[in-house]
Amino acid sequence: MNSVVPRRDRSATVAIPRGNERDGIAEVISDELNVLGYQPVHFQIGSLIPEKSDVVFSFGPYGKFLTIPRQLAKMPLGQKPIFVHWNTEGIPDLRIPWKIMSSIAEWRSWLGRIQDSRNDSARIPGTERLFSLMESRMLRFRYLGDYYYTHRRGWLDIFADTSEIYAEIHRQHGLPTIVAHWGATPQWYKNLGLERDIDVLWMGTRGTRRRSIILDQVRRELEANGVRMHVADGKENPFIFGDERIYYLNRSKITLNITRTWYDDNFSRIALAAPNRSLIVSEELLPHCRSFIAGTHYVSVPVETLAKTILYYLDHEEERLRIVDNAYHFETTKLVFRDSIKSIMDAVNQLYESIHPINHSPVLDVVSNSL
Repeated sequence: MNSVVPRRDRSATVAIPRGNERDGIAEVISDELNVLGYQPVHFQIGSLIPEKSDVVFSFGPYGKFLTIPRQLAKMPLGQKPIFVHWNTEGIPDLRIPWKIMSSIAEWRSWLGRIQDSRNDSARIPGTERLFSLMESRMLRFRYLGDYYYTHRRGWLDIFADTSEIYAEIHRQHGLPTIVAHWGATPQWYKNLGLERDIDVLWMGTRGTRRRSIILDQVRRELEANGVRMHVADGKENPFIFGDERIYYLNRSKITLNITRTWYDDNFSRIALAAPNRSLIVSEELLPHCRSFIAGTHYVSVPVETLAKTILYYLDHEEERLRIVDNAYHFETTKLVFRDSIKSIMDAVNQLYESIHPINHSPVLDVVSNSL
């Protein structure tokens, strides 16, 4: 079990890995932790964890997940920060029986660990070509296997997931998991008072063949009815981030939501669109977040009727605005990013208290003072 050396002279330091200088998610997590009273510090993924960190708060994964827990495993017991990971990646395929899926994940994780090894003697002769082919494949299996491997080794202290469905599956199979939904944050929305002159917005990578096919079909049907869609997919038009994304969402009557796979947790797009008062019209979603209700906070229909439904809500403004208003208030007061961060840090504090029942934690001080 990891532990943190108590430091009464300062609030808890939370180290947050980031992939680059403009890592928007890392910045939001940092800002929300700061509001809650913590001291966030950033470090580059793959570099050394900052000294005197009380907590390491990773998310994603973006890149090779095991980089951080491997560092932690080498630290003296009394100097190890508590390691938190907030998972935003889906399970490989809900149709695969767990026994089979976990076996594949365990194999993929093992293959990745061998591939990552700098010790040539650890490599199995004749596997170099296989390693090359597998570098960017079956990543969801690798992440799943890495999580369970890290948990078995005792390197993972707090594990959170954005999905209620995935969290329950993990708990059933021995990985304690808390639910921390992907919510809205003030950094992602503003009321710019702009004319809603974009009928439909698609933002994000096409990602999978399935999503691309659905997107193109919906677009053809809309254009046949005189409705044009702005597609910010990084190819036809650049991806949109930050203030530019807020600008486009403030102009869009409807934001289209299509998942990479039929079972994905895709609420991150909803957390961006809803607080900017753009109606989410989505293919049917699994109940990853049961409190966000179809028909009340967003529109959910079968893929075959997406275009028809969009046309309906473009023609029925009053109904569209009713749902938009519900979603705005829910996302800005109930399903908020800060509450998710706080729920994770509450688990950190409970863990610290169980390790140090006598000592009073600076982490605990911060949370109690911020309430």
